[in-house]
Amino acid sequence: MSQRTIGLGVGLVLLAAAAGVRAGTEPAPSAPIPSTQAVVQAGSPATTLTPDQVAQGQFNLGVELMRERKFAGAAQAFERATNARTNFPEAYNNWGISLVQLGKQAFNETQQLQDFQAAAEKFSTGASQKHDVKSTYILWSETLLLIGDLPVDARTRLACYQGAAEKCRQAAELAPNDWDSYNKWAVILSTKLPAYAVNDPARFALYQEAASLYAKAAERARFSSEIGPVYANWASALVEAARISSNQEVRAGLLRESLEKFDRSAKVQPNAAGTYAMWGSALIDLGKMSHRRNDFHAAAEKLDTSLDLRPDDAGVLYNLARVYALLDEPVLVVENLKKCFAADPTQSYRQSATLDADFAGLRGDTEFDELMGRTAAHSVPTYNPRLSDSPQ
Repeated sequence: MSQRTIGLGVGLVLLAAAAGVRAGTEPAPSAPIPSTQAVVQAGSPATTLTPDQVAQGQFNLGVELMRERKFAGAAQAFERATNARTNFPEAYNNWGISLVQLGKQAFNETQQLQDFQAAAEKFSTGASQKHDVKSTYILWSETLLLIGDLPVDARTRLACYQGAAEKCRQAAELAPNDWDSYNKWAVILSTKLPAYAVNDPARFALYQEAASLYAKAAERARFSSEIGPVYANWASALVEAARISSNQEVRAGLLRESLEKFDRSAKVQPNAAGTYAMWGSALIDLGKMSHRRNDFHAAAEKLDTSLDLRPDDAGVLYNLARVYALLDEPVLVVENLKKCFAADPTQSYRQSATLDADFAGLRGDTEFDELMGRTAAHSVPTYNPRLSDSPQ
């Protein structure tokens, strides 16, 4: 069963603020950033420039090239800027952003890794030169996540994820009233690190810590685009904690709390398909504990809403089939599984369905068995007429 998490985008975007960063003497407000051509002319052999002027000119050139999405040239310009002025944190940060963009455009993972690692080094240098800029730590964190998501060895991946969480913590210390740092920090704790926990209690502790950070993010979020993802992520962490808890009362409490968070998220962002998908999945878990049909009917309603917003989502169709299996509606099970398999080119859900305990009651049902590629023993027909010696 797939699990979706809202607001997990950790890719870097070109910061608009980068174009406004200046070091040294600030030009007059009306003075525009020189064009690429003007900067090149200013650096011609006929003009004698100080190291600071060279650094500023190359920085401006790099910003212009970033705007034009010419990241290779931008990276070279920022390198020249830091050669002319070694203490230039803004240039190191923009150099790092350019390298990340180059890594995203790379055609192979080896080049991606090299670019992302080089970018992380630039953010590290930028932070060491100016340690009180929150955005530097966020950029550094996101770059470490990009490295960790590549096919690196397990030790490197874990170190990257732990380092990314630490950078978010530092960013939160620098900007304690900003929701974003807490949300990103919590996402790492609840989606990246649990796989490396030594046991379920350790995993449960990670989800608990993540939930507390989501609570801080929710307190600071102001707009629907912030509130919606935070509450959906918070709910997802509670669901994951419930799934590994051995205490039935704790599990039920966590699941019910998650439903409140999903509801809050959906009210501010009613068109987020992923929220309804996770909400429906949580209701399935609760229904299997409560044995109440109302929970399963509510799950079906949320999953249907998700499909209205994002049709042909194989994971949602699969969960909807599970709901109908638990409600003993075999026709609807087969109908949704057919749609699921058609929308799943990997056929991973077909493999899951062969072992899923939720479908155990349908094994032996003719249509279900045909869908799963099974045939009855000896091809016995569904209807066997009674044997008789009399003519029929």
